[in-house]
Amino acid sequence: MFGSDITEEKKVRLAAVATALFTVLAIVYFVPVDIPYKISFPLWLLAGFSLWLLPWPMSFAMFASALGDLAGASGNFMVQMECFAAAHLFMIIFFVRRYIWRNRNASAQGKTRKSRRLAYAVLLILLIMMLVVFAMVRIVPEAPSGAVRSGVVFYALVIAMMLFMALLQRSRLYAAGACLFVFSDLVLAWNRFVEPLEHERYLIMVPYYLGQICLFLRASRLKLVYDRLKTGEKRFSGKIMED
Repeated sequence: MFGSDITEEKKVRLAAVATALFTVLAIVYFVPVDIPYKISFPLWLLAGFSLWLLPWPMSFAMFASALGDLAGASGNFMVQMECFAAAHLFMIIFFVRRYIWRNRNASAQGKTRKSRRLAYAVLLILLIMMLVVFAMVRIVPEAPSGAVRSGVVFYALVIAMMLFMALLQRSRLYAAGACLFVFSDLVLAWNRFVEPLEHERYLIMVPYYLGQICLFLRASRLKLVYDRLKTGEKRFSGKIMED
């Protein structure tokens, strides 16, 4: 469970099946057929597969997201926001653990590499601060005062921290997944509190589903796939040089 005691071949097969079924369920959501709570089906699927493929923080994040979708389908916005805030907190735990693990030998790095990493982190902080300021100025004041507005403030800070930690991983899939997730939530908040948008269903759910599958696949740590891709790149490069 949680990615342990499972062979790489089986992990790849499970990830492929999960991706195929997730795609089918995501398409079903957009089909104009009245199926109760169908918006949550794709994430319940990923959550189930996550028990075998993902580390526990990301697995819990998938379950929290599925609960958030379920709450949203039920019309309970506060519970929906709380569930997704929990999902982002679990992702933060995962990203922090991964970042510490990857940088435990940071003392052995050269000064040039350290300075570049520091500059990158500072740039990210500035970008995240701009995003937070935008949310606080344009979205938060439009939310109903009281518990909802306080919840939106807290949620904006949590998702901003999740995005920051995801970008620190230096992984395209983690970055893409987190950015898509944030974009989806920004559109949702704008549509709900500021002004209605055209085609909001697609603007919210397409990035959301894409972001979740990106995070799921990257966190699955499909080493066999990555190794084969690297081998293929080396062979391709070698062939070009020979030609």
